[in-house]
Amino acid sequence: MSANDGKMKTMFLARFKAAIVHPRSFYTGWLIVCLCAGITSFTTATLAEPGSETAEQDGYYEPTQYLFAEDIEELTEGLTLEGSTDRFGRPLSGSVSARPTINLAAPENGFVQDISIRILRKAYDKLGYQLVVHELPNLRSLVSANNGQYDGEVSRIANLSSIYPNLHAVPAAINVINIVALGQLDSANIHRIEDIRDDPLCVRGIIIVERLVSANRIECQFVVNVNQALTMVSLGRAKYALLPETNARISLLHLPVSNLQIVSPVLHSEALYHYLHEKNLSLVEPLDKILSEMRSSGEVDQIRSDYFDSLPSPAGMGFDDHNQY
Repeated sequence: MSANDGKMKTMFLARFKAAIVHPRSFYTGWLIVCLCAGITSFTTATLAEPGSETAEQDGYYEPTQYLFAEDIEELTEGLTLEGSTDRFGRPLSGSVSARPTINLAAPENGFVQDISIRILRKAYDKLGYQLVVHELPNLRSLVSANNGQYDGEVSRIANLSSIYPNLHAVPAAINVINIVALGQLDSANIHRIEDIRDDPLCVRGIIIVERLVSANRIECQFVVNVNQALTMVSLGRAKYALLPETNARISLLHLPVSNLQIVSPVLHSEALYHYLHEKNLSLVEPLDKILSEMRSSGEVDQIRSDYFDSLPSPAGMGFDDHNQY
């Protein structure tokens, strides 16, 4: 090997090592190496024409030398990537790989789902997964999860398999949903679900409410979302709305209405379960174990209490549902 080629190999090895330890400077360094290689090649070609026996004997012309696997192994032996970063600033690691991602669907503006998401985020973290939640309209959320567009549904009431056969519930309940009546400030209080006979408003896609009114033979006017229900009651177009308590409470904090309040205690309550698409059945058992442990340790109750404690209470509501679970 000629002296020039030896220098080029040494420079290449040095730049290769620098690229591993300091990848952000790799491209600049590589341009310098290429420039030097070009100058060297030009000089070699000038000093010795191809095929010149005299030039070969004098050492001016030799076959091109390449960096082989053994060179790289020798270079990288004992080299660690600790503290280095790739071009986007994410840490590189020889032993830590990116966590797998679970994509779940959830009904938009379903505030009770916020609690479920906090619980699931901790549970999946314990399993080594990263959780990503996609908010969709109520029915589309369930249909999309059932069709396999997502890995599952954040949380719904029990026994949905007859309607959505591809969704399988994790046995341990993760949350609870309470149903209350909302009306104007001068509306009569409701003490039992049977007391509502004035065509209350219900939100299409909130299955627990749909089943509740069907079981009690209550005629319900269906609207598309919670905001529409509250607006219609505020304007006097309906006397009551049957809503999940969390949705009602948070909506009252943010909607520009001042003549509404919750006018009942909890009329009905059901546990919520996390659902996984059948392609993820292998996660049901480990998730069930983790969620059961979180409930037994009080971690689930603490997450739920912390959530409600962070919310201001509108005047006149007179309830506290986070102790119902």
